[in-house]
Amino acid sequence: MAVPQNLFTAYLWSALIPLAGTFLVLPFRLSIDLSNVALLYVLSVVLTATRSGRGPAVVNAIVATVIFAYVFVPPHFSLAITESQYLLTAVIMLVVALMVSHITSKLKQHVDFAERKSLQSKTLYAFSQALSGARTTQSVQEITASFLAESLGAGHCDIIFPDRFAAPPAPANPELIAACVERREVMSKPTQSGRFYVLLPLSAASGIQGVLGVDIAATALHNEDSLEYIETLASVISVALERSRFAEIARETEVKHADELLRSSILGALSHDLRTPLAALVSMADTAALGKASPERQKHLLESIRNQAMSIGQQMINLLEMARLSSGTIELHRAWQPVDEVVGSVLQLARTQWKDREISVDIAPDLPPIDIDAVLIERVLWNLLENAIKFSPSDTTTELAIHKAGQFIEICVSDSGPGLPEGDATGKLFNAFQRGSKESNIAGIGLGLSIARTIVEAHDGKISATNRLGGGACFKVSLPIGDPPDLLAEEKNQ
Repeated sequence: MAVPQNLFTAYLWSALIPLAGTFLVLPFRLSIDLSNVALLYVLSVVLTATRSGRGPAVVNAIVATVIFAYVFVPPHFSLAITESQYLLTAVIMLVVALMVSHITSKLKQHVDFAERKSLQSKTLYAFSQALSGARTTQSVQEITASFLAESLGAGHCDIIFPDRFAAPPAPANPELIAACVERREVMSKPTQSGRFYVLLPLSAASGIQGVLGVDIAATALHNEDSLEYIETLASVISVALERSRFAEIARETEVKHADELLRSSILGALSHDLRTPLAALVSMADTAALGKASPERQKHLLESIRNQAMSIGQQMINLLEMARLSSGTIELHRAWQPVDEVVGSVLQLARTQWKDREISVDIAPDLPPIDIDAVLIERVLWNLLENAIKFSPSDTTTELAIHKAGQFIEICVSDSGPGLPEGDATGKLFNAFQRGSKESNIAGIGLGLSIARTIVEAHDGKISATNRLGGGACFKVSLPIGDPPDLLAEEKNQ
């Protein structure tokens, strides 16, 4: 049997159910005891109260009592009850039916209330979960608008922040917002479409976060329960806004701290790591300028001046490169490049720079091209080779090996130096201004590996370092291969 939803229909069904039951029981009137018939009518009252509430149940009880007296109580088909016991039966039946309808309807109200609260709790939990992932006020606004449109059918939703209180978007106005904020309560006004524009104060522990303006149907405000639900939603939104605002402040503070740390580090590097070699450079230049040194001594001084100047120049390049990368403006100019060509250009420069150093190269055949910014990857290789050469004895060989490992191209640069510090194989070593040995006499300001990591990660790659068996360190760069094109076929087509 379909449950009537409309109130009029519910009352109509409450009157028809006893009639229908009467027609079903009437053929068995003589074989069914009068008390059992009365219980059947009480059962119809219980069913009606369970389905439709108190009002239809009362109508059902009255109709059932009248039919019971008219059809089943002697004399049949007459309301003239001649015996007092039958009259008492009818009255008891009516009283019991009314009491049962009252108790059943109250129970139904409690069940409906519990189910409604449970649904609201689940909805609020899902809403809170969605807001917990919001990191900005913009995200909170988007999630709130989407939720209110889905759950309340809100046609318009806007979070009005304090800086817009004086000139809020329509249909809000400054007077209504001022009243809402001052009284800390819900304010509303009807709209031309027959709905209501509601303003809710978004108040959190740190104060007013703003005002939520939402256009909703009148049914969403029809009782205290609905109003309490909307106010709870406003509280959840307030907490999310407060948290996102604190998160934004924390991020800004972190960025400022990082900028200040970088600035202090650069100043420290300039004042210490560059001032000392510059002083030595000036001293050597003064000695050479006096002209009292032997030709061999002068040649040695000039070579030292050249090497020192190139070292300072490289450190300045690293500083500028680090400042550029730290500014967040790095832009990759990617192109599919053969690995051996990128390595070849770096090796040529390295062998020119370090003529007396031996570099062994092992490149696997048939390596696929990779999608990289060749200039930046050359910078990575150069920094790794320079690092390996500086920190290993002059009579040892620096090893460069490149091969394919799954979906990556691995570039390994190995040396025979003292190896990595104990307990920090790959941790702080790649941080800016971090050196393996703080008291080292080797020139450098600790930026080469940090620059290499920044560039590699910008290519979605990885960089790591490990100690080698037998001494020395190995730095490994892994770059994703991706889906390389057939360069030979493209050249033929061109």
